[in-house]
Amino acid sequence: MRLSLKAKLTALISLLVLAVALAASTLYVSTITRQALREVEIRGEYVARATYNQARDALAQARLPAEINPNDPEAVRIFVQTTLASDRGLATSMESAIGYIPTIYYVAITDIDGRVAVHTDPEQVRRPYQRAPRFHDLVGARLLNQLRVIYGPPRIYEIPLPLAIGDRPLGDIRVGVSTLFLRGQVTPELTRALVLSALAVLLATVTAGLLSYRLLRPLEAISRGVERMTRGEASPGLPLNRKDEWGILSSKLNLLGEQMRGEKAAFVALKENLDQLFGKLTDGLMLFDQKDRLVLATPVVGRFLGRSPGTESHPAASECFAGNNPLETQIREAFRARQPLAAQVVELAGNPEIPRVAVSVQFVESEGKHVASLVTLRDAATRARLEDQIDITAKLAALGRLTSGMAHEVKNPLNAMVLQLELIKAKLAVQGEKVKPQLDILGEEIRRLDRVVKTFLDFTRPLELRPAETDLERLVHDVFTLAEPQAKANGVRMRFEANGVLPRLILDRDLMKQALLNLVLNGCQAMPTGGDLTVTPRTLPGRVELEISDHGSGIPSEVRPKIFTLCFTTKPGGSGVGLAMAYRIVQLHNGSIDFESEVSRGTTFRISLPR
Repeated sequence: MRLSLKAKLTALISLLVLAVALAASTLYVSTITRQALREVEIRGEYVARATYNQARDALAQARLPAEINPNDPEAVRIFVQTTLASDRGLATSMESAIGYIPTIYYVAITDIDGRVAVHTDPEQVRRPYQRAPRFHDLVGARLLNQLRVIYGPPRIYEIPLPLAIGDRPLGDIRVGVSTLFLRGQVTPELTRALVLSALAVLLATVTAGLLSYRLLRPLEAISRGVERMTRGEASPGLPLNRKDEWGILSSKLNLLGEQMRGEKAAFVALKENLDQLFGKLTDGLMLFDQKDRLVLATPVVGRFLGRSPGTESHPAASECFAGNNPLETQIREAFRARQPLAAQVVELAGNPEIPRVAVSVQFVESEGKHVASLVTLRDAATRARLEDQIDITAKLAALGRLTSGMAHEVKNPLNAMVLQLELIKAKLAVQGEKVKPQLDILGEEIRRLDRVVKTFLDFTRPLELRPAETDLERLVHDVFTLAEPQAKANGVRMRFEANGVLPRLILDRDLMKQALLNLVLNGCQAMPTGGDLTVTPRTLPGRVELEISDHGSGIPSEVRPKIFTLCFTTKPGGSGVGLAMAYRIVQLHNGSIDFESEVSRGTTFRISLPR
C-alpha cells in the first residue's frame, strides 16, 4: 500500500522522537544502574576502611615481643596474623558488616604473601586467597556489560584496600561483593527505571505522532492537489484559509496549477493542430535529433516503410532504417556518410501500393555542429499520375474552349443552311422530283452535323454537382438495371462482387450513374458473343476503388492513349463522347480513372473515389 506524504512525515517524526526517547531512557537506566553500583561500592569501601581502622588499632595495642626480630618477615607475618585473628573487636566488626549490608559476601584480610589472615569464613584462614575482579571495573563498564554481569551467573567482585603500618605493607583488606546479592538490590530500582522509561517513550511517541499529524494535516490537501496537477486533472484549488507558511505555499501552488492548466490547454491545442496537419500530409516526414534519435514522424511514414517507426521509444536512425530494401539501404548509407539526398527516386518492387519513392535527406547544422536531420518521403508514382492527369485536364479544357467556340461559330451557318434548304424544297416541289433524293441526303447530313455540334456544346457546358450521401452498391445495381437490355441482347452476365460493407460516399448520383453506365455499356458491347462483366469494389485507406472488368476483345495498344479523347471511337456509329464524359465526371468528384487491357483477353477500368 502506498503511503501519503503526510503519513510518511508523521511516521518519520514519530520514529525520530522514539529514537530520542529511547536514547534518553537508555541514558537514564544507565545512570540509575551506575548510581546503584556506586552506592554498593561506597558501602564496600566504608566497610574496608572501618576494617582497616579496627586492624590498625588492634596492631597498635599489641606489642611486638622482644624475641621477634622486626626484620624477620615471616615472624612479623605470624605476629600480625595471630594478633588480628585473636582480636574480637575486629571479628565483630567484620561480621556486622556482612549482617547489615546485604551485598557484601565476605570481608577478609590477606598478608603480603596472599594468604588469608582473617576471614569472615574461618575455613578460609591460612589458605591462599583467590583473587576476584575489581568491583570498580564493573562500575565503570558499559550498561550492557553491567546488566550481563548482574543477571548472569553468580560472580564475586572485590573492593581492596592496602593495609600498612608506617611504610611497611602488611597486606590487604578485601571486601567481596556477590552479584547474586547485587541483583536483588539493583533489580527494584532498574524495574522502576524501565517502567518510567517505557511510559516516557510511549507518551513521547504518541504525542509526537498526534502533534505531527495535526500540524501536517494541510500537507495532505496540498499533496492531493499536487497529484491532481501531475495527472493533468482539473482542480478547484487548495482550500486552505491560513496565513502561515502553509497558506503561502497553498496560494503559490494554486497559482502554479492555473499556469500549468493554461500551458496544458495550449499544448493540447497545438498538438491537435499538428496532428491534423500531419494527418493531411501525403509526404512522409521524419525528424531526428543531433544524436540521430527519432523525435517526430508523420502517420503516412508507415506506408513507405511498411511499419510504424514508433516515436515513443525514440529509436536511432539505424533502427528505423534497418531493412534490406533499396529505400532503407540508401537512407542508412546517407546517415552513415552524412551525405544529403535531394529527391532521389527509388524503385520498390515489393510494395505494389507505392512502387516508386522520392526520398530526400537533409542534415541541419548550426555553428559547424550537427543539430538535426530531416527525411522526406514522397510517392513519386502518384505524383507522376497527378501530373499526367493535370496535363490531360489542361488539354481537355483547352479543347473544350476551342470546340465550344467552334460549335457556336458552326451552328449559326447550319441554321441558315437548313432554312435555305427548306425554301429550295418548297420552290422545287413541282419540278424538282429529279433532285429530291440529293436534297434529302443534304438535309440529313446537315442535321447530323447539327447533332454533332450539340454534342460538343453539351460536353463543354459547365456541370453543376449535386453531391449527396450515396450507397455505392445500390447505385451499381441501378446501372445494371439500365444496361440489362443491352446485356441480354449480347448474352452478357453482369455481377457485383461485394467485399464487405462499403462506406457511403458523397457523390452526384445522376452524374456518377451516367459515368458507370457508359463503362458498363462499353463492356457489354465489347462482348458481342456473351461473357461475364464484373464490378468489384475495394475499400482502401482514404478511398474506394471500383473495377469494371469484361472479357471482350480488349483495346489495341496503339489506340489506348486516345480512348478518353472526345469524339474518338473505334465502334461503328459511335460518338466518342461516352468515355470522355465518364473521365470528366470522375475528375469533378476529385477521383481518378485508369484502365488495363489485353487484346483478346478483356479490359478492366478502375475508378478511384475519395472517401
